[in-house]
Amino acid sequence: MGTASHASGATSPTAAAIAAVCAVLVLSSSVAPAAAKMFCGSCDDICTASCIYADTIPRACAPQCDGCSPEACQSCLQDLRQECLTSCGDSCRKNCT
Repeated sequence: MGTASHASGATSPTAAAIAAVCAVLVLSSSVAPAAAKMFCGSCDDICTASCIYADTIPRACAPQCDGCSPEACQSCLQDLRQECLTSCGDSCRKNCT
């Protein structure tokens, strides 16, 4: 009922946070292929480790999680993780062997 009301107001900060997190994670994950080849069958594992367990995403969502509703915090975390997984997966599949 009230969940869509925050969507338009949170779009810009969330989009900026997504861009920042993805840039950091793509840059950090691009170092990994230089050290060891990424196998296409490992993309899901690599991206899960980079996106789900990374502390970068909670830090990027801190403004939404500090003093906001738990729904806003969870929404930010889930949105950033999904964007990260998508971006990482695309990059991994493009560069894997």
